Formats: sequence, C-alpha cells, structure tokens
Amino acid sequence: MITVALVSLDRNFALGLRAHLVGWGYQAWIADPAEPVVEQLRERGAELVLLDFGATPNDPVYLCRQIKREDELDHIPLIAIVSSHEAPRLDFSTGIEDFLIKGAAPAEIEARLKLLFWRLNKVDAEDTLRAGDLVVNLASYQVTLAGKPIDLTYKEFELLRFLMTHPGRVWTREALLRHVWGEEYFGGTRTVDVHIRRLRAKIGAQLDEMIQTVRNVGYRFTK
Repeated sequence: MITVALVSLDRNFALGLRAHLVGWGYQAWIADPAEPVVEQLRERGAELVLLDFGATPNDPVYLCRQIKREDELDHIPLIAIVSSHEAPRLDFSTGIEDFLIKGAAPAEIEARLKLLFWRLNKVDAEDTLRAGDLVVNLASYQVTLAGKPIDLTYKEFELLRFLMTHPGRVWTREALLRHVWGEEYFGGTRTVDVHIRRLRAKIGAQLDEMIQTVRNVGYRFTK
C-alpha cells in the first residue's frame, strides 16, 4: 500500500483529501503543523508528499528544498497543491514533480496520482510491475514468475512492491521497516532479513539476482 503524506494547515481540506486517498487504496497521514515536517517524514515514511502551498506551516519552497536535501527523503516525489493563479509561478527546480489545483474534482486527482506513479515507476495500464519473468499485479496482489503464481504474505508482497518501485537505491533495514511496516511497528530489523529470506526462497534464483544484499547497509533491487 502506497503511503501519502499530506502537509496542510487547512484541516478540513486535508481530512477530506485523506478520506479520498484511503478510498482509492492509499495509506495517508496528515503532518502535524506543530512538528518539523522533515522529522515526521523520517519517522513515519512516505512514498508521496502532497504540499498545500497556500497553507503550509513553513515557506513551501524552502520545505521542498529541505526535503530534497535529505539523502533519506530525496527520492520522495512532491506534488504542490496550488490555486489556479499560483500554478503559472511554480518553480519546478525546487523538486516538485507535479501540481494539483486546489478544489479539483476527486476523479481528476485520482487520475493524476496514477499518472505520476506510472511515470516514476513504470506501472503499466494493468497496474503491474515487471522485471524479467517476474510480474507483480498491484490491483489483485498477485505475483507470478514465468506465468506460475507465487504465494506471498501481505508483508512479503509489500516489501517486494516497495523495492521494485525504487530500483537501484540501497535501503537500510531501518528505512524498510518505516516504509513497509509503518511507524507503529516496534519489532527489530531482523524482521526485514526474515522476509527477504522468505521472498528469495519462494521466488528462487531470479530474485537472488534482483534483490542484492549490500553488506553492512541493507538491500537493493536491480532489474
């Protein structure tokens, strides 16, 4: 499940958007305006940040640059939520991937988010990820290898999905715990090793080549 962080001082707007995101299958949380946003992203994790430029606790441009300066956060796509008259003045050099007009219809927002993730992760029109003979269907939670189904638990699926949608990047065990298990999980990092071992056992030699162990650091997915 993709995690989305909402940054907005407009509480009613944020609650309404979060309800839509959850209905579309995302996991969404609203940043606490009393706490530093960067610290919350480190602690709670996110695969997308929606920034309400007209109602952020800090200068939104500075916040974008601050997020993109962090090694652990710079991969997270940022979408600016702006009014129609603010849109032409957006500076995409700050790290913004896209923008939404505040007040846009929910159907338009849903479509734009799907387009963003397709563009970034190359999820195809059938909501699938592909790496060689390995196919992961994000809609049905089915995984096949050379056409044969692979039975994965929910967390095994989510771990595989997360790694496949961030190819080439090395992830520490701590970071994987935050992004896949969430901020409410209190288990140790050994959990990640156990799930990687189970994935490799179920999918076999092909996954051994794709999920690489980076000694003393963590794991990396390569296609």
